[in-house]
Amino acid sequence: MEEFFIYLKIIRKRWLPASLVFVLVFFFLGYDRSRKAAPLYRASGTLIFETTSPNIADPFALGSQTKLSNDVVLIKSDTLAKKVMTDLQLPLDLDPKKLSTNLMVINPEKTDVIELSFIAEDPELATEIVNTWIKNYVQLDKDQKVAQTRELASFLEKQIPESQKELEKTAEKLKNFKQNNRILDITAEAGSTIQIISGLDSQIAEVEAQLASQKSRRDSLQKIFPVDSQGGITSTFVNESPIVASLIKEIQEIKTVIEQEKIRLGNEHPQLISLEKKRDVLEEQLQKYLQNVNIQGNSPQTNVEDIYQPGSNQNILLAEYANLDREIASLEARLKSLNQLIDNYRERVDILPNLEFEQEQLQRELNARSDLLQNLIKNYQDVQIAINNTQGNIRSAEFASVPKEPTTNRALTYLIQGFLGGILAGSLVAYLLEKSDQGINNIKQIRYYFSYPLLGNIPDFYRRKIDNITSDLPVKDNPSSPVSENFRAIVASFNFMDTEEKPLKVITISSTVAKEGKSTISANIALAAAGIGKKVLLIEADLRQPGQKKIWKNIDNGLGLSNLLQKENNALISDSVVSVMDNLDILFAGNNQSNPVALIGSSQMLYLIEEIKKEYDLIIIDAPPISVAADAQILGRMSDGMLVVIRQGKINTSMLAGTKESLIQAEVNVVGLVLNGFTADTDNYYYYSNYSHYHNQTNQKLKNKK
Repeated sequence: MEEFFIYLKIIRKRWLPASLVFVLVFFFLGYDRSRKAAPLYRASGTLIFETTSPNIADPFALGSQTKLSNDVVLIKSDTLAKKVMTDLQLPLDLDPKKLSTNLMVINPEKTDVIELSFIAEDPELATEIVNTWIKNYVQLDKDQKVAQTRELASFLEKQIPESQKELEKTAEKLKNFKQNNRILDITAEAGSTIQIISGLDSQIAEVEAQLASQKSRRDSLQKIFPVDSQGGITSTFVNESPIVASLIKEIQEIKTVIEQEKIRLGNEHPQLISLEKKRDVLEEQLQKYLQNVNIQGNSPQTNVEDIYQPGSNQNILLAEYANLDREIASLEARLKSLNQLIDNYRERVDILPNLEFEQEQLQRELNARSDLLQNLIKNYQDVQIAINNTQGNIRSAEFASVPKEPTTNRALTYLIQGFLGGILAGSLVAYLLEKSDQGINNIKQIRYYFSYPLLGNIPDFYRRKIDNITSDLPVKDNPSSPVSENFRAIVASFNFMDTEEKPLKVITISSTVAKEGKSTISANIALAAAGIGKKVLLIEADLRQPGQKKIWKNIDNGLGLSNLLQKENNALISDSVVSVMDNLDILFAGNNQSNPVALIGSSQMLYLIEEIKKEYDLIIIDAPPISVAADAQILGRMSDGMLVVIRQGKINTSMLAGTKESLIQAEVNVVGLVLNGFTADTDNYYYYSNYSHYHNQTNQKLKNKK
């Protein structure tokens, strides 16, 4: 809201250029166009689209709302606009983009309808454009549908052979897997394998029992007739073979003779040696015979004579022992075979789950590829049928009829456009002028350059007739007005700054440029100071353009400051000073205006100020503007402090910057600022309005009491 009031103040300030721009824009944009405006006619048609879900006949169909959004863009394409221009034989210089821009295409939310409308001065032309546009788009939609379907058919035709190859590869992979792993039916195989393992467990238990029984019998025989298994077999063969028995008998007889002859003849007797050779020959024949019948072929050589035990009982025991040993060996071999077989079956059972998982994966892949191939074949057949039956996505079309009544009153529209455009343009111009204006319009701008205290903000009382003030001296002519109170407040601030260490007895009042009201403010401050009992002297030091003569009418005595400084006719201070009221004297500029800088900067001026300080409590020096000459800076250095007057609308930022630099270079003691005529400050404006209203009410009450 605050920004709105700021804009209103800007427009009020710049009302003249803003009004001129408003009138020009309104005339050319609104009034002139409204006089030439012809009535416009709107022709409208409708396209209704299919709402069914996407199928193989429309493979590129998207959601309804997205699809229609694409159709809206396609309808307004330049290509379709050119086709309409060709069909209707419209002028070739007509821009297709302009034609498509004038065509309004609307898709109401959550509907499958697109509305086309065209506005033109000729109702029949508008109708022909809409209907031709609808016909062309219906045909375009059908052609696109057919093209898309053909593209899909070509795609499917390429995919079917590839899919068939992949199916054959997967089937071959499954067949090889079954062959390599000897799989027919994994479930049946798992059941039968478990049964076989159970049967083998029973057989193993039975064989182990038989083996334990036979070993027990063999151990019993070994206790009765100690012999190992090979010895038992050999003994049975030896005892049952007549050749072996004969050879063994002869060997035993010779050994007996040899032992006898050793005793009788000695170990070296030839006959004994002959007997030993005969013995060796018989033993060699026995060993050869045994080797030929494979008795000792795979066992360490056994002394046959030791195992030869003639007699039927021993032979029976040896035969039974040999049979037991053979039975035990047979049972052990059978047990080993059964254990090996059951281990093989168990290993098969362990890998059956992995084989089943791999087979299922291959089978699923085979089924998926088979289904994909069947779908591709079916879709290809459907697409071939759809190519000949394609009708597009448009279900129906409602063509436009020739409008009878105009759609809009363009004259009123142009007037409204001109009015709004004028307001906008005028406001923009006012805003740009305000932004480009370097003038000082508010206190913030002054604060940016000066940090001096603000001693007063004087309204433009004389020009605006605030508080019914009709003169330049409201302190004298309207002493009870708020403006007079403001001048008294400035004087009161002087009292606060006047100390023994830094007395404030001589005050120079100046401004940046001429016509900022420094002379009027100097005179009213002098009146306010005299009104509180101080003896005041107002010195008019602006020798170039003195302004106090205009303010104090018919008071000048002809002598003044220039006369005193040049000592013309031995002029004295008492002769040159004019008393205007109690406690207030004025020293006017005088008549001589030659070389003001030399006069103001002379030692005589400094001496004059020192002499005057002895007679007066407060000396107000009305100095020239700071930017005009160096007079103000010189007087500022001679005085105890300077008061700078700034008037709204008279200076800009560059002037203010120059003033600041001049005061800094001159090392002038600036005691404060006085703002003059700052009505753009809202707070200040309302303050004076409210205070003035309160003051008028108070005066009226006093009059009524009297």
